[in-house]
Amino acid sequence: MMTLSRRNALGAIGAGLPLAAAATRALAAPVVPPAPLPVPAGAAGHEPSAPPLPPGGAPPIYDKVGMEWVMDILPFCSQPEYMGSAQDQVASDGYRNDVWPIIGGVFQGRGIKGTVIPGGGDFPVVRPDGVVVVDALYRLKTDDGQQIIIHNKGLGYTEQKYRLLPTFEVPGAKYAWLRESVFVATLTFPIPPSIKAPDFGPNANGRLIQVFRMT
Repeated sequence: MMTLSRRNALGAIGAGLPLAAAATRALAAPVVPPAPLPVPAGAAGHEPSAPPLPPGGAPPIYDKVGMEWVMDILPFCSQPEYMGSAQDQVASDGYRNDVWPIIGGVFQGRGIKGTVIPGGGDFPVVRPDGVVVVDALYRLKTDDGQQIIIHNKGLGYTEQKYRLLPTFEVPGAKYAWLRESVFVATLTFPIPPSIKAPDFGPNANGRLIQVFRMT
């Protein structure tokens, strides 16, 4: 889902031209199609695996971990906003090309439902090892007026496989379980057609975040 978007700047205006001539040339300059940029090998295209079990197999598991579904979130983004020059996209932590602004959405789950508040976004980066880091920060608003901050960070291995670790910040007692539990989540893009989703226009793109509480 987090396909890296690219674009080129318009051709530079020749130095020394009169201001009016420079403006005319800038308006007439064609938009150059995006040029391929170097992306770390393996970006969003591989999946790690653990080494084989030691001789004798795994030890006894004394406290088995379980998971239970708690929530589906349908956040919608606008078209990506580019972070800078298409020819200079190496950041301190990897390859950062664009930001995906969040413009709304809905969510529902066990004893909770509401809307995604416009604002915030997803700030993906491709690390030097080729793994895509999903880093989304935004807010939810429950149908009874409570605002919840969600920070959903995780890894993308292929275009179809993401594993996330959302955390929730919420005051009060009713939704205290959100700040007291540990969660994992998946990301599916696009939203499966069987799920009824709001319409945010032709340029919006939504994704399904399914959240599970570890028990």
